[in-house]
Amino acid sequence: MVLFMPSSNIRKLTLMLAILPVLYLSVFARGNVYASSDTTWSVAFRLNMSKAVSQHIFVPDSDYVYVIIDHGILPLKLVPGPGLTYTGTLFDQLDSGVIYNYHFRINDSISETVNRTLKPVPGIVSVSAWWNNEPLNITTFVVNMQYAVQYSIFNPVTDSVCLVGTMNNMLGSPKMQQIGTTFNYVYSDSLLNPGAVYQYKYRINLGDTASGQMELVNQPNRLIRIPDTLLTVSNDFNNFNPAKRLMTFQCDLGYYVKSHHFNVASDFLDVAGNFNGNGANDILFDTNHDTIYSLDMYLDTTWIHQGPLAFRFRINGDWNSAELQGKPDRNYTFHDTINQNPNLFSCYYNNLNPYISTSPWVYDVAIQGVLVYKKFLSGIYSYENVNGIPEGISTYRWLRSPNAQGTEATAIDSATRITYQVDTLDIGKWLVFEVTPKAAGGDSATGQPVRVVSSNSISGWDVGLNEFSALISRVYPNPAREQITVESAKEIDRVELINYLNQIVMIKDNIGLKSVTIPTGSLPGGLYLLKATTKSSESGIVRVIKL
Repeated sequence: MVLFMPSSNIRKLTLMLAILPVLYLSVFARGNVYASSDTTWSVAFRLNMSKAVSQHIFVPDSDYVYVIIDHGILPLKLVPGPGLTYTGTLFDQLDSGVIYNYHFRINDSISETVNRTLKPVPGIVSVSAWWNNEPLNITTFVVNMQYAVQYSIFNPVTDSVCLVGTMNNMLGSPKMQQIGTTFNYVYSDSLLNPGAVYQYKYRINLGDTASGQMELVNQPNRLIRIPDTLLTVSNDFNNFNPAKRLMTFQCDLGYYVKSHHFNVASDFLDVAGNFNGNGANDILFDTNHDTIYSLDMYLDTTWIHQGPLAFRFRINGDWNSAELQGKPDRNYTFHDTINQNPNLFSCYYNNLNPYISTSPWVYDVAIQGVLVYKKFLSGIYSYENVNGIPEGISTYRWLRSPNAQGTEATAIDSATRITYQVDTLDIGKWLVFEVTPKAAGGDSATGQPVRVVSSNSISGWDVGLNEFSALISRVYPNPAREQITVESAKEIDRVELINYLNQIVMIKDNIGLKSVTIPTGSLPGGLYLLKATTKSSESGIVRVIKL
């Protein structure tokens, strides 16, 4: 029985069967797209090693850092990135809903002392952490007072400047320290909460009503979102600097908010381009609560002659969620702001304008079910339409492929429903599910077909198994170390252990007993299938773990 739960704009079709790893496709996929890898229940790790470096227990040039997970999962070596962050993604090895213990380890010797757990769910789970949960998020504010001095607003001999904001209840920070003989003043704060948004301004002579002066009078406060790393924020007092011009970015996220692809409470939007090192901390804010996010930046006038600005907008500062995947960067010709000609760039995120007719599309296309003979599979997907038109009668196809890439696939006769019953002709083949989205209404547009390939060929290996068959009544101990015992309601003639490569690594036959113990001490740790067969060829398969 197949259960459907339709909605107006987003629909996930699910079959209530044992779960096969979901194959993730990028949002807004177009054409006959194939999944390049199985990322169902994948976990993306991001580890900040700044504190470990400062403690001299990690040397970036020579040391490595790994993710160590229980249940026999092999260590995952993380890849170095900017800002002393290390990343890596674990694909298709974890079971949805299972709680795993894990920790990070430097080389083969130094392990964290904190306890960590994660619970995979369908899709990609993101884990962002600091080594040993010890953050080093220092935010440094630098204000340039050169032009305040030039216009006799600030006297570096007698005056002081401080930071006043919501981070200190508008009471003001300690006096900012002058950097050498320059007119730059600095203040660092290590107590600000990562992810929190603060408002602030600079003030001359806090507490002195006679000579004190707040910058940006009758103008909005400055805004900052604190990252989980080191950050330096540079400003000019009163935003005045003859060598800079104002550049305003605006991006409409209305559709993304409405379709639940952007959470206004937890997500953020930034701009990354050639003018800020491809992503600093230039965050756009929805100050008017109209889902139009904006940012005022002051860029050096050299950009007027240096060439166009090249940039993209990103959700949560992640290039994997950046807009315009596979397309050229956005461009803007920066110019002088004389004659009231402001620098303003405005767009819809990913150019998805709800007022322009757009074909529907699907994403998160996957196959769900148990890849064994005489079992039902179901295609699942999410439907999108930027114009708000609900899904109509989308069409489906099932195909067979001789390879895991899904190429040379041939259509299966009459397999045009969202569900499919596995046939003996499928054994040794990879199944391909294809969906072509169509919006409701007689003349509505049809989107491009999207395909996904099963993560395994039709065989005995099934990572979705989680229950005993009717033949097998008990397997213990599980997880096992030196041996494992299988009990059956009938006499067992043969027992096989099969590894994740679908290879038989141990056989015991001509048994004739209802209880069989087999040695496992020589096997490497990991996940196996235990298959028991009677003389009448009745069989049962269960999943076991070797520690």
